[in-house]
Amino acid sequence: MCRTPCAASPSPATRTASTATSAAVRRSCSRDYGDGQAHECLSTIISEWDKPGILYGKTARECTKDEIVAELWAQLKDGLNDSGKTALRDEDRLGWFMDPAVTGLGGPDPQNREQLLIHPTGTLYHRPSARTAVPNFFLTGDYVRTDVDLATMEGANESARRAVNALLDADSPGAERCHIWELFRPPEMEPLKRVDEVRYQLGLPNTFDLG
Repeated sequence: MCRTPCAASPSPATRTASTATSAAVRRSCSRDYGDGQAHECLSTIISEWDKPGILYGKTARECTKDEIVAELWAQLKDGLNDSGKTALRDEDRLGWFMDPAVTGLGGPDPQNREQLLIHPTGTLYHRPSARTAVPNFFLTGDYVRTDVDLATMEGANESARRAVNALLDADSPGAERCHIWELFRPPEMEPLKRVDEVRYQLGLPNTFDLG
């Protein structure tokens, strides 16, 4: 939680991606949450756990929970304050919360019990749709087949919209349907995807894979 509004920022050291939550949910942190001090909630995902950070020189999986928070904050400041304008200050941070599914930090066996954000390759067509063969049985959740295809609240939201539409198809054909947003796929990327598919079939790495 921050005292001042925050912007989204990627950080290369741990490959973090952050977003200002209030803009996404269209709610006011200072009005709707806490004691009015917090103006923004900065939600961050850490994708790289095996590359040393900029603060302690340790990988994320080697850090304690407090060290990860300090490392992440240092990287956010490094990424957001690099234009000469100070966007984040230490006094702006009011508190933090880490997903309890991340356990064992600072010990010999750190684990993430809920590590899947992107579904495993090839599972899309094995997942059920919101509409089922049972007339009065509908499914919702991020495990349902959706266009977003992510284990996130957005995937769960889309599945709920599809379930509501299926229910309306069965019970209220004339009712207004929930809008379904399709994931935008830049057409400029399609040729690269086709090249990548061919290379994958040949057992070759991605063209841009430098590892």
